[in-house]
Order: sequence, then structure tokens, then C-alpha cells
Amino acid sequence: MDPMAIAGMIFTLIVLVMIGGFILLFPLSRQLAQLMQQRLAKGETADQDARIESLARAVESLNEEVGRLAERQEFTERLLERPRAEKDDTR
Repeated sequence: MDPMAIAGMIFTLIVLVMIGGFILLFPLSRQLAQLMQQRLAKGETADQDARIESLARAVESLNEEVGRLAERQEFTERLLERPRAEKDDTR
């Protein structure tokens, strides 16, 4: 056979295989990419939920501490006002 004819057949076969492979693999690769994005998004939401819960607990803790500090400050202010009021009454 003529080497040019064989080269032409091989080239045609390679082109057909490449086109066929692209046609078959492109939708599969898109599906795989979508699946990977969904899994990544689920992992991120789980991680974000854990962070949100942690922040919520920290805010609750700070809220309780601020409440206790406010009570202590009010108590201290009341104690400091008593002697002044008593001194004013004695005059």
C-alpha cells in the first residue's frame, strides 16, 4: 500500500477518535464538575454552620458576662451613693 494513503487513514482515524472522545467525555466532565461543586458546597455549609454555632455560643457567653458586669456596676454605684446621701441628711 501507499504510505500516504495509510497516513491519511491514520490521520482520519485519529481525528474521528478525538471528536468522538470529546463528544462522549465533555458531558461526563461537566457532570463530574457539577458533582464536585455540590460536594464542596455541602462541605462549606457544614463548616459554616459549625462556625455560626460557635459564634452564637460566644455571643451568648459575652451577653451573660456583660449582664453580670452591669449588675455589679449598679450595686457598686448604689453603695457609693449611700454615704453621700447619709452625709447630706446629717447636715
